Amino acid sequence: MSGHGLDRLLGSGDLDGLLRLVDEACDDGAWDDLEQVALRARKAHDRGYQLWPAADHAEHRLALEAPADRAAAAVLRDAPTLGLAPLAEVVASTHRWVDLEPHFPIDAGPVRSVVAHERVARGEDLTGTDLAEDPLGLPLTLAPWEPRLEGPAIGAYSVEDPVPAPGPTRDVDAVDNAPPAGPDGDPGLTALGDLTAVWAEQSNGFRRAAAVRGIAAQAVASLSGHPGRHHRLPVDEALGLLAWAGASGGAHGRRRGMARGRFEAWWCAAALTGLDDAWPPDGEDLGGAVAELRWWRWDDGTPPTGWHLLIAVEDPADGLAWALDARDVADPTS
Repeated sequence: MSGHGLDRLLGSGDLDGLLRLVDEACDDGAWDDLEQVALRARKAHDRGYQLWPAADHAEHRLALEAPADRAAAAVLRDAPTLGLAPLAEVVASTHRWVDLEPHFPIDAGPVRSVVAHERVARGEDLTGTDLAEDPLGLPLTLAPWEPRLEGPAIGAYSVEDPVPAPGPTRDVDAVDNAPPAGPDGDPGLTALGDLTAVWAEQSNGFRRAAAVRGIAAQAVASLSGHPGRHHRLPVDEALGLLAWAGASGGAHGRRRGMARGRFEAWWCAAALTGLDDAWPPDGEDLGGAVAELRWWRWDDGTPPTGWHLLIAVEDPADGLAWALDARDVADPTS
């Protein structure tokens, strides 16, 4: 489209026309046009038009589909009001670090680090990369005990990130009540609750967590009134669940991205194992400590729907157990 055509759409506040223009520009590889939509539609509020959805969508499509230089420029602008996913995650879903790095200079600040960590979460080994300013602080390669995260399927108009299938659960024998593990400020309890904070704070969700001196079934019973049904998890699958939840925005919250999800999984694992005094904990030490925990998914007799994380973990060496019940739905009235 000519510059006059874009002027006309902006001047009339034609949001639908701008969105069609975004699709046409992507089909044609007209990245200059797409950048103009991203930059100029956001300024339309000066004339009383709310065209930021077109600007947000243009930035998303640039990060997703444009060549590395244009995609990185969209991420560096960090302008979207809302978005399907953080642009750092979007760009990392379709571009390799070797292509992106020249366009995220050292002085780019934390965004360079977040994009790098997004690639690491997908299995890239970036050991030795200079990040300068790194708010996450995690190793730049996956530890042997970490799952390689599949990540969401990020498209032009959607992010497909379904709840991981729970597997078959079985009934658990009745258990006696167990005493609380300690004060409400228990680090493991807090870290479990923080995994799905976005679901509760930005969407329709809720979360409850409990810590007891006992076993996982007793921790679950302290939440639901009975021990429920359980499915034993291998360590890597359990950590993958933590990372999935930490990345997710639930039904309506802002998605935090895979890099943040991996961080939340490490943080939670460190808190549960008492290795949260210094950050980051030694990877080998954390892997050994996490392997000594026992993990389960659970339900209360009815398979949960919507976004959910019902997980229980016990530390047999210290006689402690935790359980989390976190859920979110797109429509709370349904």
